[in-house]
Amino acid sequence: MRIIQVLHSHGFGGAERHALWLMQGLQEKGHDLIFAGPLDSWLAEQCAQAGIKTHHLRMSGMYDIFSHLKLRRLVQNWQPDIIHGHLQRGACYAAAAAKNIPAICTAHATTARKHMQGCRHIIAVAEAVRINLLDAGYPEDRITVIHNGVPDIAGGKREQLRKELGIPLNAFALFNAGRFIPDKGQDLLIKMMKQLPDIRLYLAGDETTKFGKQVRQMAADNKQICFMGYRADIQRLLPAFDLYISSSRREAFGLSLAEAFAASLPVLATAVGGVPEVVQHNLNGLLVEHENIEEMAAAVRLLADDRTKLADFARQARKTYQNKFNCQTMVNRVETLYKQQIAETA
Repeated sequence: MRIIQVLHSHGFGGAERHALWLMQGLQEKGHDLIFAGPLDSWLAEQCAQAGIKTHHLRMSGMYDIFSHLKLRRLVQNWQPDIIHGHLQRGACYAAAAAKNIPAICTAHATTARKHMQGCRHIIAVAEAVRINLLDAGYPEDRITVIHNGVPDIAGGKREQLRKELGIPLNAFALFNAGRFIPDKGQDLLIKMMKQLPDIRLYLAGDETTKFGKQVRQMAADNKQICFMGYRADIQRLLPAFDLYISSSRREAFGLSLAEAFAASLPVLATAVGGVPEVVQHNLNGLLVEHENIEEMAAAVRLLADDRTKLADFARQARKTYQNKFNCQTMVNRVETLYKQQIAETA
């Protein structure tokens, strides 16, 4: 099968990582792929390293005529079996270039509503995303929920990692990774930590954003909070911590939650968007009301004081990953959808 994946990307976020893992998985199954998007991006660099062909598309806005023409020419010359756009911009370009082949797209956010009408089928990364699309008027039979999957990357040894990161062996350590934007709610974690003077919090991500600088200033007097900067080795580091914590105000799925589960790390998260589809309350973690700092702090204290419950959650977290959120399951389901759409075109 020949597949074009279209994504406008200059960052390193969930959609980019999802697209990379999907392309790598499809390539391992013998499919021929081209990534179409900006080549001055993290995703393009990763594709090149993985041996995935790339095709530069500037995609300056939704209606970059030059990029639209380049993609149509690529489709005409390479003759793919299917074209798959990610996010609203990728969906717009994929649909416009499709002609006689099926165009599908992936909606990665609970706010995704526009520019997907031209795609024959939409993948929603969570039920919460599907519900948003239905509310926007998209037909039910054109939407399939396929949860994200993450690779099963072995982490380092706990004691060695703690020594490397400067975490005392007996400390209860929380971990959060993500972009420093208001939606991710790191400011709530800083406020929460005022109620937990004996707990340590480690934040991974580029805090040089405007919001990141504000968060860092909020934490200036708290020695229990460590800003780790951008890290490309998150999955290697996860075994060093006791609990993954997410304070998101908006979240469609949360790849970091599935990564935590892969590392047998239980999760405490705000019950927003598709998060309750990942974290099952009192089974593999705990859910709290968003913006409720007191409830979040109480949940941290509960797990810090009850290591038996924490260990039970850890075992269930790993089972949840193996059963639902691994890359193989995701790739297989996407591949099946591709074949169905191609068969309907024939």
